[in-house]
Amino acid sequence: MTKLSNATEVRSWLEQLGVERVIVISPHLDDAVFSVAGILSACRDRAEVITVFTERSAGQNDTWARTTGFPDSAAEHLARRQEDALAMSRIGCGFQHLGCHQEHLDERTVAQAVDAMTQSRTEGLSRTLVLLPAGAGGPTPSTPLAQLAWRLLRRPWGCMPHGEHELARDLFWQALSGTQARLGFYAELPYAWAHSNKALRERLHQMLGCHTELVEHRHDTAEKIRLVELYASQLIPIFGPNPAYRRRVLERAECLLMA
Repeated sequence: MTKLSNATEVRSWLEQLGVERVIVISPHLDDAVFSVAGILSACRDRAEVITVFTERSAGQNDTWARTTGFPDSAAEHLARRQEDALAMSRIGCGFQHLGCHQEHLDERTVAQAVDAMTQSRTEGLSRTLVLLPAGAGGPTPSTPLAQLAWRLLRRPWGCMPHGEHELARDLFWQALSGTQARLGFYAELPYAWAHSNKALRERLHQMLGCHTELVEHRHDTAEKIRLVELYASQLIPIFGPNPAYRRRVLERAECLLMA
């Protein structure tokens, strides 16, 4: 296991790996910052976040949008794109909104995104680290009892797990495995707060057949909270109104699982 305790150590670790560019694949408009804001801040001059699901799906249920204070999902996604752009500017890294809705992501769309990554630099992906979501949330609970159990385990804050995390992980893993990119996974918050690193590694081995090395980064929790709070529409529905609880979730070490 590798332990990194500050930005200098993160940059030194990347230099040892020969990494000149870091790309984080974020399923939704907050996952990257919630999960690895400290790592992004440490390598902001070489980092980019590509967010996959940034648009409203046709016929999408507006329940979550109304929970977060919006009349419908279109208004919610517009506000969330603006929140994300502000957070990225505060961090100082690059970002891209891929423009997908829930039914849109497929092998062709991912292949186009990977091709754009490759063509953007003369050396392609040879000195690039791509971090994928680990799928810590798992599939969406399918029965009322399983949904209730999840809510209780989250005490009671936090949205349900998203199948989109696993879909993004699997499609990008498939598309990138044959390239020169160095690949890794990050444990998504708040989901990973209820999982052990061992369980995440075992899950990745079971689902993708890959062995991983654990890397932990002890970030500046106060700075991470300031960045997370820029996602104002999602803050209370996901982390609850109690700042102490929010701190307990966000002070968890940022976890990378390097393939």
